[in-house]
Amino acid sequence: MQYHKKIITGLLVILSYGWLTYAPAAWDLCQPLSEIAPQPPQLPPLAGESIRLFANQAVVKEKLGLSILSGEVLVQRADQILKAPAVIYDRHQDTLNADNTFTFWDPHFVISGSQIKLHSNHQGEMENVSYWLFNQRARGQAHKLTRESQAKISLEQASYTTCDPDKEIWRLDASQLNLDNSTAEGTAHDVVIRLLNVPVFYFPYLWFPLNNDRKSGFLPPNLGSSDETGTEISLPYYFNLAPHYDATLTPRFMSRRGLLLKTELRYLTPLTGGQLELEYLPHDSAFGAQRSSFAFQQSGPLTQNWLTDINFNYVSDPRYFEELGNNISVASITHLERRGDLAYIGQGWLGRARLQTFQTLESNPATRPYERLPQLIFKTTLPEKNRQLNLNFQGEIVRFDRDTRVIASPIGNRLDIKSILNWPRHTSSSFVIPQISLRYTFYDLDNTAVAEDNTHQRWLATFSNDMGLFFEREVDWLNNPFLQTLEPRLFYRYTPYQDQSDIPVFDTDRYDLSFGQLFREDQFSGPDRVDDGHQVTLGLTSRLLNSDTGIETVRASIGQIYYFRDRRVTLPDQPIETDSTSSIIMELATQFAKGFSASSTLRWDPHQNNTEQTLFRIRYHPELENIVNLSYRLRDNLLEQTDMSFHWSFGPRWNLLGRWNYSLPQEKTLETFMGVEYHSCCWAIRGITRRYLNNVDGSSYLNGFFLQLQLTGLGGVGKKADSFLEQRIPGYHDQW
Repeated sequence: MQYHKKIITGLLVILSYGWLTYAPAAWDLCQPLSEIAPQPPQLPPLAGESIRLFANQAVVKEKLGLSILSGEVLVQRADQILKAPAVIYDRHQDTLNADNTFTFWDPHFVISGSQIKLHSNHQGEMENVSYWLFNQRARGQAHKLTRESQAKISLEQASYTTCDPDKEIWRLDASQLNLDNSTAEGTAHDVVIRLLNVPVFYFPYLWFPLNNDRKSGFLPPNLGSSDETGTEISLPYYFNLAPHYDATLTPRFMSRRGLLLKTELRYLTPLTGGQLELEYLPHDSAFGAQRSSFAFQQSGPLTQNWLTDINFNYVSDPRYFEELGNNISVASITHLERRGDLAYIGQGWLGRARLQTFQTLESNPATRPYERLPQLIFKTTLPEKNRQLNLNFQGEIVRFDRDTRVIASPIGNRLDIKSILNWPRHTSSSFVIPQISLRYTFYDLDNTAVAEDNTHQRWLATFSNDMGLFFEREVDWLNNPFLQTLEPRLFYRYTPYQDQSDIPVFDTDRYDLSFGQLFREDQFSGPDRVDDGHQVTLGLTSRLLNSDTGIETVRASIGQIYYFRDRRVTLPDQPIETDSTSSIIMELATQFAKGFSASSTLRWDPHQNNTEQTLFRIRYHPELENIVNLSYRLRDNLLEQTDMSFHWSFGPRWNLLGRWNYSLPQEKTLETFMGVEYHSCCWAIRGITRRYLNNVDGSSYLNGFFLQLQLTGLGGVGKKADSFLEQRIPGYHDQW
């Protein structure tokens, strides 16, 4: 905790200094460029390249071709205007000279200085200038400015910033600065970046965009610190190789680990898109060996009917994510998928071929999943017709494999075919859907025990009938008109019992019981088990809809299954289920006031008088940047957590954000972070200090500090935190 105290104290000191120094001006709204830059005189438009001159006095030397103008001189050519106390116009050379103070306007720039010489080809030289750039709301000074074309200027001994003159938080000083509006980019040599007029960064060369288009060049450095990696810094370089593919090369230096190189390649074709990521650490100082990771994803259609989906992942060692990752979700990865799908979409049907293996990072052999080598799936996708007979079909053939030297278990082939016949009847106030399905499953196994059969087959039929009614009435609540609905639903299902204990379980598990699962034909997720349910489900839903807006203000549901017999088909090592009813499922969702929403799910076991699962969430989201989330989760007495997260604005410039995820049975914090943000017209800063569990068994914490500094119009410095915050503060969308 001393680590966090030092970090928070330092962060508050920095931000307090900025507050005391700049707070009075920082609360002001951004000044438009038209209020900062000199205003052009109002002159009627002038077409072509002709010149219009205005002056109090003029001396014309016809033979020399010179016009000497003085006293509030205005020179207009097309969309350019020059204002100066005195101007010499050379008609033969078509040049303009002003040796006193001047101001020059064109569509891209406003420039003021002490001396100017303009040529007819939109070129010119100016000295001791101040300039304003319209498309970036930027400004600066320079010892010398050369106008190379209508859209491009070159500056010597120059500065560049997007801050207002009285609020100059950052400034770029360079010996040579080039601003090109035609390519929307700026380049600088011998660059010093100053914060609060203090030099903090030096770059021999710097590129920065003048708009939001993609350009090759260095991206903002990432800065951070954590217990596992130590102090770290990375400097990405972006390659804009073509409109349809690009790459990013990122050296990442970690004081405790060494230098890691990350390469990311993205590409798009007219139909597909993909991404490749490679990380390589030649020698991890703490680990004592080289480390690497590889990830490749591609998805999209090959033709109008053929689609691909590829996901391949690899890491060099099981602790790679735990030691080099940055959150508990990454550190908890136990398997890396390697999958390739090829699908075909036909007229009313689809097929899929799949190869799927896994890299296991967990040391327990029993956790190793089966590989599918291959899997072939066929399924009809015919539209359901009301009051007509509908027939659908789905089938699968798959080979399950695994290393039987690590874990002794059956492997083999499975064929599963299921046909479905229903006759739905929908009206505006009711529905009835009787359905019958016939399922055939065949197994051809290897590596079975000596006394066990190598082949198994199973025929099972299931009959179900799903029925529901819709009632509604108009009600008045709190002087507002509402439409209240009452929606009773009854679902009957029967599947005969068949002993399936000799069939191995390859990819089947029990569905988690929820309100939607009460109305399923099978409680198992795969064909290795088909439950012998003879049951009826009763459910009731009521909604309160605003009559003016149609918004669902309240939705409440309750449901329960009533069993007519014991359920003898179970997963291995699970007992027969003898209860006459299921747990009761209750759901409630409401938007009870402006900005407020809440939802709750309760699963209660009436036989044990025990709450099996509870989920309660409440959110207050009155404005875009203001959000507060509170939640509580209880699951089977194995998990009980509270979670609080928020992002809140205090005035137009300051935001506070944070999260606290806490486990009640373990009395242990899973993750906590606190951050503060400040943003103005030309800069923004975000600091986050964080403590989180970094391994699966919950025995190791990591502490980290992340700083993100955004310089508007130039780029950012720091670890980008937008995706991190959006994952941990539900409903929040980063506006940086």
